[in-house]
Amino acid sequence: MIVLHLGAHRTGTTLFQKALANDRETLLSKGISFIGPENIRDGKLRGLMPRQAKLTPYQKTAAQNAAQKLAAMLEREQSAGRRIILSEENLIGSVRHNINTKNIYPNFRRSIKILRPVFEKVDIFYLSIRSLEEWWNSCFSFAIQRFLRPPSDKQLDQIAHNSAFGWRTMIKALREAFPTSRIAVIEFGALTSSPGLQLAEVSGWADVSDLQTKQRVINRSVPPDKLWDVLAERSDHLGLARLARKSSGQKLTLFSSLGSNLLREAYDRDLAWLVGREDERLRFIAAPH
Repeated sequence: MIVLHLGAHRTGTTLFQKALANDRETLLSKGISFIGPENIRDGKLRGLMPRQAKLTPYQKTAAQNAAQKLAAMLEREQSAGRRIILSEENLIGSVRHNINTKNIYPNFRRSIKILRPVFEKVDIFYLSIRSLEEWWNSCFSFAIQRFLRPPSDKQLDQIAHNSAFGWRTMIKALREAFPTSRIAVIEFGALTSSPGLQLAEVSGWADVSDLQTKQRVINRSVPPDKLWDVLAERSDHLGLARLARKSSGQKLTLFSSLGSNLLREAYDRDLAWLVGREDERLRFIAAPH
């Protein structure tokens, strides 16, 4: 059995991956192989994660070669009789690319097309989602700490409008590309701090529910005053001015009231669609509200 966790970014993925990596030997003793970012991002498989909308012949060849290597890795583990959990959110895109294109994983369908020959044997695709307003603000908090100037009002409005179809586009693309596989969609806050229980819930593997988690949060979004310090150290005066107009309190809130409403409405449509679907291949695990 193969379970493939595709993220998304900023939904507890790093905590999930760290917990499984720390318990890798325990998992192996149960007959489970964990394949995580350290296996995918080592250079040999980087071709799996192109960001361009259109690939050059060289990039297409690199992607095909990387896909073959990953398929061989999965085949070895299956031949050994092991269950497999693969977790790598960069297979579908990156925070930087989402921000640069002002879209939610705009090349998702293309990425799935590249990966389709590898993942036709996947039993469960596993996608974690989050309120779009919280998710975009978390993405910006992460990016501003590392490389980004705070966005302009125009950029934020474009993002809010471009996010109208929410997470549904990605989920539908998975269903179309892998019609015999199951899809589990789990909402941020549903067992996020307990990776073992989360994996058990999604996969049905009861023997992983007791995995130990040393940390409860990794890469938490930082409050605006910490971002202010980062921008001040960079001498980014325009960034400081943008942040000063947008942020108050302990949470980063970049969007206008109109943008926030658009994002909330889009996510409400996501939830209504997920809850209302009568599809035995699609399972939604909601967070407590």
